Amino acid sequence: MKARLIVAGVLASMLFAAGPGLAQQPVAVNEWQVPFLNCLTGPIASIGAYLQWGAERAAADINQAGGIAGKPVKVTGIDTANDPQKGTVEMARIVKDGLVALGPVPEPVIMAAMPIAVENEMVSMTATTSYEYANKFFPWTVSWFPPISKRLPPVVEAWAKQFSDMKQVVQFIEPYGAWPGMAEAHVPGLKAAGVKVLSPIEVPSDAVTFGPLVVKALDQKPDGIIFACNAEKIAKIVKELKGRGWQKMNHLLVFNSGDDAALYTIGGEDINGVQVYNFINPGLDTPRWNAFKNAYMKDHNGMVPPSLSTHYYDALFMIKEAIEKTGVTGDPKKLKEERKKIADYCANVKDFQGLMFKWDMKDGVPTNKPLYIFEIESGKKKFVREVRPQ
Repeated sequence: MKARLIVAGVLASMLFAAGPGLAQQPVAVNEWQVPFLNCLTGPIASIGAYLQWGAERAAADINQAGGIAGKPVKVTGIDTANDPQKGTVEMARIVKDGLVALGPVPEPVIMAAMPIAVENEMVSMTATTSYEYANKFFPWTVSWFPPISKRLPPVVEAWAKQFSDMKQVVQFIEPYGAWPGMAEAHVPGLKAAGVKVLSPIEVPSDAVTFGPLVVKALDQKPDGIIFACNAEKIAKIVKELKGRGWQKMNHLLVFNSGDDAALYTIGGEDINGVQVYNFINPGLDTPRWNAFKNAYMKDHNGMVPPSLSTHYYDALFMIKEAIEKTGVTGDPKKLKEERKKIADYCANVKDFQGLMFKWDMKDGVPTNKPLYIFEIESGKKKFVREVRPQ
């Protein structure tokens, strides 16, 4: 009788661990293989490098804690070099027998390669692009962000309302990927703050000098400036602005994709006082975040983790949760069925414990993620406020 009770207790524990009403089936793999279609060379290789770091850090943390359903996971970076053709070739190879993937990165490769994932009904987590790109490929990806029309106006409005003297704002916009759309989404927030939106300044992707662009912006007599271009260009434009007499540094706002290492290394002391919005709060004090932050700083000469560095860390943990909660086994004979289990789970996961905060997904879209405003001080971000879209 006692033996029966022990067996029953073990079975009940297994059922509870695997989720309500479902026990984890015997796993058919010795190691979970997760390819990551990433941009490891080319113009945004610096971004690809820290995205890769985050995914591999997640794999290390998962494996140290026992793996996924008891088996280790390995993330393999596959370089697209920002080449859509190369991305399609690699995706076509992955979908032959892959269970799930990370990426692609960035948007040109997403648009070329994700239709192959959709056609083959395989989840590929495009965790660094906007909703406006990701939603085209539902349910075989999820969006890491709500629509920019909902998430960005509140944070820009909150920034502008700090300053009673801010009456008109100009934007520097680089025509790359989702960035023009993000700049467009800033406009309703500025208008809600009672701010006039001046004619935007286009920043060519091949620009190397910025004096004429800065003169064109200053001729409009702005009280504030928003940057929607890459980090290196932002730093150089800020230096040019200071050289031409700009003094109100907190009246400059950097969008989250500009919060990259080059902003700090090139900007130096000239960016002190500039404000930034993004999705992570480096001042958070939790054991899990502190371990991630300290490991990143150790590997990156003391630099704090940039805005997008957590996304593929969380994406791998979401995949882990989907596998374990739905009983995915990795059995090649069940490939189509198990791909759909992962897709269905991720699209509507509740109380997902990300690295920094919990959030819910509804039909592939997060419902309650915050944004943060910071002010740069001696190369570090000082917390200003949290903004949660309603």
